[in-house]
Amino acid sequence: MALRRIARLDIPDYHLFLLSALFPWFWFQTSIMLAAPAFAHNGNLIKKVHFPRFVLPFSVVANNMVHFLLSIPVLLVFILASGERPSPVWIVGIPLLTLVQLALLMGIVLLVASFDVFFRDLEHLTEVFLNLWFYMTPILYPLDWVPERLKPLYLVNPMSPLTEAWRKLFIENTLPGPELWISIAFAAAAVVLGAGVFRRLEGGFADAL
Repeated sequence: MALRRIARLDIPDYHLFLLSALFPWFWFQTSIMLAAPAFAHNGNLIKKVHFPRFVLPFSVVANNMVHFLLSIPVLLVFILASGERPSPVWIVGIPLLTLVQLALLMGIVLLVASFDVFFRDLEHLTEVFLNLWFYMTPILYPLDWVPERLKPLYLVNPMSPLTEAWRKLFIENTLPGPELWISIAFAAAAVVLGAGVFRRLEGGFADAL
């Protein structure tokens, strides 16, 4: 249903609709894919140098965050070309949503990268899972098109309300509503879980690598 409606371009300014969700998703997906082997691919460094090891996946996430922030002016050009104008709420909305997504990402990459040291096939499984995650996130289609019986499932996906929040900020110039608390809660849980697993497994990295 959603794909058929998209094929008919049944969405005003679909290019803005798509880009405003794709740019945050690219930061999310690329960060996880590249950070997943951050520990496993730096075995020699981990064995020889004493340093805060969480820096390895964090640097990947931070680098992709910079790329994302640099893509916002590109999106702004498309918005201006469509006759729209950004609002001062961007000054609040962009740092807020960036912080939530950064926290969510760090929790996830610490968890995945830590397990990847001991289960190397996890990198490939992560790529497959991210492809499925993409279609379960309202990027190609709006959340309103999801049947009511499936919406609770979509809202369990922390990227769903976060994607909608980015889209509303960039296109509608509105700050996120209460639904963003779902993403905030998942981000907090991800940080706690990811940091806990990392601390528990970090001592065995050198031996496993």
